[in-house]
Amino acid sequence: MSDAEVRSRSPEIWDVYVEVFGDRTSYDEWLDGMLLRHAAREKFRFAAALEGSALVGFAWGYRGAPGQYYTDSVRDALGDELADQWQPAFEIVELAVLPGHRRGGLGRSLLHTMTQGIAGPARVVLGRRRAISPEPFAIFLRRYGSFPRLWGATDLVVSGPGGGR
Repeated sequence: MSDAEVRSRSPEIWDVYVEVFGDRTSYDEWLDGMLLRHAAREKFRFAAALEGSALVGFAWGYRGAPGQYYTDSVRDALGDELADQWQPAFEIVELAVLPGHRRGGLGRSLLHTMTQGIAGPARVVLGRRRAISPEPFAIFLRRYGSFPRLWGATDLVVSGPGGGR
């Protein structure tokens, strides 16, 4: 989706976000404090899963940078030596598929779309919020299979240096 499409479809994106994650109570806070703030970051990408014209899933991400919460959290969790091998990385910030549309390949397609054509070293970080039920995330990871390590202490899935099985 283009930036204009993301903005125009943000109420639909919000509806999917709330159903999947349920961790925000204000559309305006989410829109300004999360979606649009992230959309302004370097190398922002957004992918949508549609059923007809209805949004049933999405993913977004960007190239992480020092001073950003997640980038700094990864560095703190991994330590400088391993983080230096990883960063900068493309961060998959959100990956959401409505429950009734899961287990049909949409999550995999979204992740594939998000990671296609990323310039530079193929380093991607995908994480899970601890507050969210781990079961859909764990099922997705078992089925996807190409991200080599789940960092239990930080719930990071990594693909790149240091991520071997």
